Amino acid sequence: TKLTRNGCPSSIVEKMTIASRAQRNERRTHTLSLLFLFSLFFDVARSFTKYVCLPPHSTRTCSSSVLNLSSPLKHSESSSRNDQEWKFFDTARLHVTGGNGGNGCVAFRREKGEPRGGPSGGRGGSGGNVYLVCNPGLNTLAPVRNSVHIKASKGLNGLGKNKDGACGKDKILPVPPGTVIRDLSTGAYAGELSTPSQKLLVARGGRGGRGNAAFMTGRNTAPKLAERGEPGAARWLVLELKLVADVGFLGKPNAGKSTILASASAARPKVADYPFTTIVPNLGVCDIGEEGAGLVLCDIPGLIEGAAGGAGLGQAFLRHVQRCKVLLHVIDGTSPDPIQDFITINNELQLYDQFLAQKPQVVVLNKIDVPEVREKQDELLAQLKRAAGHSRVLPISAATQERVSELMGRLKKFVQAQPEPELPPPPDIDFSCTGLETDSDDYEILSDPAYPGQFRISGKYIEQIAKMTHWEYPEAVQRFGRQLDALGISQQLQQSGATDGDLIMVGEFDFEFAPKMTNLYIPPDLLEKDMYYELKAKGLLAQEGDEEEEQDEDIDDVEELLEFDEFDDWDLLEDNEEFNEEFIFNEDEVWTSS
Repeated sequence: TKLTRNGCPSSIVEKMTIASRAQRNERRTHTLSLLFLFSLFFDVARSFTKYVCLPPHSTRTCSSSVLNLSSPLKHSESSSRNDQEWKFFDTARLHVTGGNGGNGCVAFRREKGEPRGGPSGGRGGSGGNVYLVCNPGLNTLAPVRNSVHIKASKGLNGLGKNKDGACGKDKILPVPPGTVIRDLSTGAYAGELSTPSQKLLVARGGRGGRGNAAFMTGRNTAPKLAERGEPGAARWLVLELKLVADVGFLGKPNAGKSTILASASAARPKVADYPFTTIVPNLGVCDIGEEGAGLVLCDIPGLIEGAAGGAGLGQAFLRHVQRCKVLLHVIDGTSPDPIQDFITINNELQLYDQFLAQKPQVVVLNKIDVPEVREKQDELLAQLKRAAGHSRVLPISAATQERVSELMGRLKKFVQAQPEPELPPPPDIDFSCTGLETDSDDYEILSDPAYPGQFRISGKYIEQIAKMTHWEYPEAVQRFGRQLDALGISQQLQQSGATDGDLIMVGEFDFEFAPKMTNLYIPPDLLEKDMYYELKAKGLLAQEGDEEEEQDEDIDDVEELLEFDEFDDWDLLEDNEEFNEEFIFNEDEVWTSS
């Protein structure tokens, strides 16, 4: 038998190993069984406590207490899920970004038999746009809140042979009707989507950068520069949903609004005998008359005194009845003072929105099936007509559906008689405008005395130009300098005290200020010629110029154009000129640049 290091036979060691493995597997199975039984017992106990032992009005309180005993973290999660926006999302924040444009290409045509074919760099493709589209199949902003960051695809870069890059695909995000869009930073109104398939551009894609073929001119036949793609627009938006309905329900809590909605339509809102049963708006359609001409009803949570200041749940959902043509004011006949309830709700509407308070109302006295209410029905109706100032008051019983059909028929005729709603106000901000389309003169030069020699240029147009400049190409840097001169920025920097070598900042780019030196790569001989012509224009070299003109007149027109060599120099020789011996080179001599 083989022995191990401890001196034991290998067969005994193998038997001990198998036994230990079996024991570990048995303990593991026992532990998993206990965990399964414990979780099953906990689920059964929680369900029994929630649905059997407690009345409906105390279910939420007890479930919170049970979670509090088990874990404080679960209690906080339950509190957040009981928030009024957990089940119904009527507000959302959204970050939209348009696709970046593709970069331009620097390329030259090189084919057999085609010398100096010229530039052939194509431009980049434009980036995709981001659109919000009205979808009548939605009634909440939950899909928007599930994807906060929306970005369109970018355009492809340009290629040689004058091939342009492909454009990026647009991003379309559906939203429900009645969605109002605002800019988060400024709060400016951007638009509203109310009709099906209505589209709003919220983030425009960047323009594709131009290739070197676009910069070819008669003077510069071989440009070596291209533009980068324009970055897409990026911004934060605030979406606010205002449900579009024909009739909106108003009233005190537990007045019977949800019961009326359930009686007149196929909607099944939560109905109970305690206040604030409805915590989210409910929509229903009452089919009356010809098919497809239903009446859209909107039920919101009950209002209490101080709702305009934030009391109760009413303020969070009053916006949903702002688009309604008619308001249905439901009065609880069993209330201690129904007339004062009517006056209180109207006062809250006046404090919240005067336009909402001026909407036409229809008042209904609910719960006339109760004997006490039926006895004083005539007196209450007369008082409600005096308080409302009109005769559109009707007694009903939502529980027994008494006169509910008559109410819906009258409401439909009254809604049809109302004028069409006014058009939404014009937008305060235009998201379709990019940085290159803004005013080029809208810029500002900032400087701090604590940091001398440093200047920052802020402006949408100049910052976008800096982002699109291809800083790796010297000719692109020269072009950016010419743009600074053309916009008057260089002159204004000098007036602000900027000198040669100061730090200039444009967006995220820093460079040294060089007045009248927009191109750091200009050869010295060209600079000397520029200086010569400047002095000549000022009259300082008038005599030298006259002598040169006299010499030019003596030269005969016997010069002949021979060839254009690889160094871009013209060889001019006279016909009757003979080479001297000093210009004859030996075979051993070598030409050098010195």
